[in-house]
Parts: sequence; structure tokens; C-alpha cells
Amino acid sequence: MKLKEEEEEEEEVGFIIASVSIVSFFWRSKMKVNVIFIKLLLALIAATSVVVEVSARSIIEVGGGELEIEGFTRSEGRFKIEDDKYATQWINRFQLEATWSFQERGIFDELSFTTVLRPEYDVIQATGRYSKGHVGKGADKPSYLGIPFNYANDPIGFAGFDVLFGATEAGLLSTGGLFKNVSQGYWDPSILTEFEVIAHEAGFPLVSPISDFSQNCKDCDDTDDSHRDIALGKTGSSGNEYPLRELYMDAVVGDWWLRLGKQQIVWGKTDFFRLQDIINPIDFGQHFFYDQFEDIRIPQWAASLQYKGGSWGALDDTALQFIWNFDEFKRTGLGNPSHAWAHPFGKEIGVFASFNTYFSPEPCVSAETALANGASSDTVCQAGDGRLPSGFGIPLGTAVDAKPDRDASNSELGLRFEFRYKDVRLALSHYYGWTDLPVFRFDTVNVNAVTVPGVTANDNLIIGLTDGGLLGLPAGSAIANPVAVMEPAAAIQAAAAGGYAPAIEALQNDNARLFYDDLQVFGGQTSIVYDKVHTSGLSMDYFDDWSGIVFRVESSYTFDEIVNNTRKANWVDHSDVFRFSLGLDRPTFLRFLNKNRTFFLSFQVFDTWYLDQEGGKSDGYYVDDHNLIYTFYWETYYKRDQIKPSGFLVWEDGSDTWVFGANVSWFINNHWSLKTGVHLVGRSGDPGSFDVGPFSSFTLDGDYSQQAVFGYAQEGIGALQKNDEAFFQIQYQF
Repeated sequence: MKLKEEEEEEEEVGFIIASVSIVSFFWRSKMKVNVIFIKLLLALIAATSVVVEVSARSIIEVGGGELEIEGFTRSEGRFKIEDDKYATQWINRFQLEATWSFQERGIFDELSFTTVLRPEYDVIQATGRYSKGHVGKGADKPSYLGIPFNYANDPIGFAGFDVLFGATEAGLLSTGGLFKNVSQGYWDPSILTEFEVIAHEAGFPLVSPISDFSQNCKDCDDTDDSHRDIALGKTGSSGNEYPLRELYMDAVVGDWWLRLGKQQIVWGKTDFFRLQDIINPIDFGQHFFYDQFEDIRIPQWAASLQYKGGSWGALDDTALQFIWNFDEFKRTGLGNPSHAWAHPFGKEIGVFASFNTYFSPEPCVSAETALANGASSDTVCQAGDGRLPSGFGIPLGTAVDAKPDRDASNSELGLRFEFRYKDVRLALSHYYGWTDLPVFRFDTVNVNAVTVPGVTANDNLIIGLTDGGLLGLPAGSAIANPVAVMEPAAAIQAAAAGGYAPAIEALQNDNARLFYDDLQVFGGQTSIVYDKVHTSGLSMDYFDDWSGIVFRVESSYTFDEIVNNTRKANWVDHSDVFRFSLGLDRPTFLRFLNKNRTFFLSFQVFDTWYLDQEGGKSDGYYVDDHNLIYTFYWETYYKRDQIKPSGFLVWEDGSDTWVFGANVSWFINNHWSLKTGVHLVGRSGDPGSFDVGPFSSFTLDGDYSQQAVFGYAQEGIGALQKNDEAFFQIQYQF
């Protein structure tokens, strides 16, 4: 027999081998990890053993019941480790969970009340964008997705249509573009550093805010969040009742169990992805999918009633659950554009909210410019009139997030039946609720009334106000292009009736892109829309004695899910969607890495199948008919369960993207723990590109297919490939 000391030495050697494997992966990926991070990892490897005790909690007798209190305080720093290296977040979180429970109280066999409070504070977000020698709100550091906002990187966003006249720098025209708010004396020049340029790898760069400007976009969650609110975790997505996170009552009477209040309701068996687990939306703007769903689900005010039926014929352990979600609708959280982990879609909502804020208004100029150009006094900006020097005078961008109102008719209902048949556990579910992923819909488009027959001008695209002399027009006049602001399908119908060939071809092929690609539509105004859909699900799991594998299967079928399809005039379509996953879990000895403990190994394959998908590589649905994703997860324990290394690898087939995560946790005792690790994203091939539809005329190269709008969506997980991070966390649990 081996001595205990020899066993611990072998265990430590295995742990060192596992840790070196992680570091070597970083090296092979040519990732430069912060020196501080490496020192911390080595310190953990050399950590002294301490026996881990039971989880800490306090139980107090109060009012005839037991008050159980537990929680934690945590400080976590995150650091960008690719290209420019700097601290992105320093989140200090406190969570308190309290449950007051009673036995045999009145008609109830069990009765309890639970609350979860979670205030937090991100020091870096509160003091400004990112910490790289700049402190204060509106720092000039672009996000992982962006580059500096200037004329060279985004000519139209910066200086409007100066570029059409061959300008090599901003300032030719008096209006159009955010720089004109500065040159006309209405903005301080420093404000321009509070924007960045995304989608800069193609001909349609987009200006995105990285500040807390108020956007003219009704009910657009997250776009107007201040740095302070983001730092507190009090965002438009998940900040309701802040810092209260959960508050619910549990009541048990016989075989009936009611949970009523603000809660998380978890259906399904898949890790990382959701098929049946759709009752609570997810806030991906916090930290992508790297945190546990328990931490990033958005709790909902709901009622859950469950009946435990025992055995029904050949079925055992039966349970029937009824759900009524009566909370205010919340979509998937994508983050404020200034958020360190804002999803590209969240940034694009900020982009198009900015379009409506700064480019839709009628243009105006300063009194000095009007006088110098001989323009009339009505061209001068007046306080409160809503005009801006940056305006183009036609409706552009996103004006409203058309979330359903909070009333009984918009509440959501669910039913789930769970049971065991022999050695197989199964669950059938059905949920009738609102889709929580945003879908862009064009409500109007701006058609060139000069070149497109069949449409009648009712507005003007102002290319430059008071600059008519450039084209031989009277001094002080506007350079304008008459446009017809119309509903998209009506615009194509009218143009086709007028004999316009691209419109006729679009109708014949049921493909609006053929009309928009002719470059005679100057953008349009959009809203974000949702739909109420039926989703049915089936899940099962089975433990196989011979192989030691737990097999997990989960599937869902959504009927007529609302989707974006750029071949439709307003970009909105519907499709049945089938989602399926297969998971294999097994505890396995890897003796060369760990002599005494198994590795928990988990493999999953996940597929999303759009049954009505149409389109090519750069138009139609921005996703393929099938999107296959593979995941692998592992974890083990060393030094009497005190050290826990774990990691995962994700491969998304459609976008040729991989995600790697690895971390090491050290449970010092029953109160203190440390955790450190990395998250890396890589993508093969060129950036995604996709149809920009009515905005094709604003591209610099005339190509309808650009990285903008849905290009990031086509990149899948790879859209976050420039946000690799290392992190360090210290936690005290009580």
C-alpha cells in the first residue's frame, strides 16, 4: 500500500500536468497572458492543503419558523488579453439569500418565503470606459469590436455626404454627420471620442455609442443605461426591482406545491444552450454564456403549481407542472453598447437607435453659418426644436422596441409532465409565450423619387444645408434629393406599377433584395418586434450501467417563430424551428492526470433546424438551415477536493468558430475561495457578410453584402473573437 504522503504527491503531480496542459494551449494559440495571471496560477498550483469543511450558513429560530441565511461577497477582475491589453471589468458583487420556513402552518404542510438580494458594483464601468491611462466618463477606448470614430474609418457617419463630393477630410458640407454637431458649435469635440466604429472591415461601417447618451428609441432596453446603472447591474434588461433578484413563496399541501413570486423556472437538460429552458430570458450582456445560467437568467414574476402524482400505471415519479408568467415582457439581454461584454446585436441596436437620434432629425446650422452663406433665419438651430446639424431629414434607424404591453392577454402559459418509465426519465412540455430574441422590421423605406417611377415625393434627403452653391444652386440653399417615405411592400408595388424593372423582378421572384440592391432606396426606419409562439418539448435521460454513461436528449419544436429574412420587403418572416441536443456524461479515470479522482466528462451536440429557411450565403435568413454546435466539458478535484480545475471547448460548425475556457478554483476553507482562468474565442475564415437591404445605397463600394447588420449574426459565436479575457476572482461565502 502507498503512504498517504505518496498518494498526495502523485495527486499534485497530476494537477501540475493538467495545469501545464492548459498553459501550453495558450502558448500554442499564441495568446499572451498577463504576467499577473500567470503568477496567480502558479501560486494556486503551489497552494498548501487545507481540509474543506461543510458549506457555511446560518439558521435562526424566528417567529415559530427557521430563518436560514447564506450568501457571498465576490470580487472579480477581467482583463482583455488580445491586441491591446487592459482591464475591462472589476465587479464587486454581494448576494444574500434568506429563507423563512415553517412546518404545519395552517392549511400548509410546508410554507416558506425566500428572497435573494444582489447588489454589485463594477469599478471600471463606473469610472469610465476601459482603464488604459484614461479615467472618467466617455473614455476614448473603443470596445473589443470597434476602432476609433473618425472620417477615415466612417466617412458618412462622421461627415455625412462630404465623401460624395470627393472630400478628403470632414467639413465640406455644412450639415450631415456627427462631426457637424461639433463644427456648428453644438457639441464639444471630446464628445466624438464617445463613439466607436464597428463593421469596419467592409464598406458600410457603423457608428456605435460607447457612452450613456439618451437615445430617441422608445422602450429600447439597455441603450440608455448610464455608466452608473451598468456598474450597479441595474440595466434595462435585468434591473427591475434592483437589487431584489428573487422573491417568492413556497406552499406545500399534500401532493401540491405552489411557488409564487419573482423566480427562475428551469426546464430542460442542456448545458450552455436553451431548448425548453425558455421561461426566463437570459442576459448575455453580463458575461456572454460564461457564467452559470442561474446567475444570468432574468427572474420573472410567475406562478408555478406542481402536482406529484406518484405512480400512474407503468409510469413512476410523475409530476405535472402548470406555469403562468405574468411579468412584464423582457427580451434577451444583449448589453448596453458601452458594456464590456455587449453582444454585437446589442451594439447594433445602439447603432440604429443612434441613427434615429442623430440622423433622422431635420438639419440646421449655426447663426454664423447661415449668415455667411446667405441662408434664411429658419435654417438656424433653435433650442428645443429637435433639429441637429447632423440630421439628414428622413426617417432612419430604430425608433421603438415594440415590446408587448403588460396585461393578462400578453401573459405566458406553460405545462410540463415529467415521469419515469423503467430506467428512463422523460419530460413533455408546452409553452405559449413571446419570443425573446429581437427581430428588426422595416416600417418605412426612403425611395428615390427622382429615378424610381410610380412613387411620389413626400420628403427630402438633405445632403447638405446652405451648400447649394457647390452645384450651382442659389447661395444658402439646400442640396436635397426628393424621396418617397413609404411602407416597404407598398413601395415595391408602386414602383412595379410604374414599370420600374428592379421592382418588377423583385415581385416576380418574391425577393425584395433585387429592388433594394439597385441603390435607389436611402435606408429606412425600423422597429424591434416579437411574436407569441407555441413551443413543444421532449427531454429524457438514461443511465447505462454497462458503459457508465448518462445519456441526455432534449428537443423542442417552435411553430411559426418570427425571424429576419432579407428577401422580404420588411425583412420579417416566420419559420418552424426544431432544436435538438444529445448529451453524454461520464465520470472517467485519467490515471496519468489524477490517480485518486475521476474526471467528469460531458459531450454535447446541438442543432437548430430552420425548416422554412431560404436564401443564399449573403441574403435571406442570416442563419443556415442547420446550425450544429459541439461542446466538451471536463472537471476534476485534487488535494481532497480542495482544488478544482475545469474547462470546456465549443465548436460551432456553421461559423467555423471555437471557444475555449479553463479555470482553476481553490476552496481554501468553508468561507474563502479563489478562482482564475481564461476565455478564448477563435474563428476561421473571413468575417461574415450579409445583405444590408435598404441601406445598400449608403455602402462605400455599392455592394449590398456587408459585415454590417446581420454579418455579425452570421459569424455566430465568432463575433466575439476579439474579446479574449483572463479573470481572477476571490469570494467569501457565509
